[in-house]
Amino acid sequence: VVIWIIFSIEFVVICLALYGLCCLRSNHAVPLLIINLFVSDIIQICVKPVLNFCIFNIKKNVFFFVFHVYILSIVVNIGFMVCISVERYIMIKYPVWYRLHHSCRNLALICFLVWATLCGFMVMNVIIALKVDVELAFLLSLFILLLPYPLVVFSFVGSWKALSHSVAVTPDERKKILMILALVLFNYTVLFLPSIVKNIIFAVSFKHGISSYYNCLHSVSGIMLYLNPLADSLLYVFIRKDANHMFRVLCCKKLCENQV
Repeated sequence: VVIWIIFSIEFVVICLALYGLCCLRSNHAVPLLIINLFVSDIIQICVKPVLNFCIFNIKKNVFFFVFHVYILSIVVNIGFMVCISVERYIMIKYPVWYRLHHSCRNLALICFLVWATLCGFMVMNVIIALKVDVELAFLLSLFILLLPYPLVVFSFVGSWKALSHSVAVTPDERKKILMILALVLFNYTVLFLPSIVKNIIFAVSFKHGISSYYNCLHSVSGIMLYLNPLADSLLYVFIRKDANHMFRVLCCKKLCENQV
């Protein structure tokens, strides 16, 4: 019941946010990344109820396929969250370089590489699970999920320091930029990390037995993870407000400094 209620709300909200982003007439790079983020969110939203249904009604092979599609949507979601954080950090720290190198073509190439790399990883992970060792595949997936976290934290801290020394950005504009990065960090920390911790406990339980608290943690972390698309939709609000003006201010200030 909880899953279907969340599904009904999230699907409508994400579709509206995705439509709004597609209608934006802007050369700014971030909306393309967020569109791909929303696509992964839609896959996650739609696959989760199917996954719950498959647990009780479908053969093991079908469940295995649906489960890995769901994990792929989560991994891709994390990948694009990292891209958004790094893109914002580069825009703030190196605005002129960013202006010279960012284009729709480069962003499309980055999006393609994210999808291709992570799909290739999932295929490799499935092969390892089937042919080599399930535990090894499980630990490898945990490593991939934890790997981007330091990069997200670095982007947030680096952007915060860069903005604190910038006199060209007003307090309101600074707040909007930091809210985007803080929202990405919040999504990762509050919505993703509980599931990662749960999987670490499960990995330890391969040899030591499952703790009595595991079932409760499994339920809570699963619901928190499924709330991620709803939190992602808030990115649309901040991108809509600050994307164009913020970039012009930072880039013009850096060009003036270079001329001096």
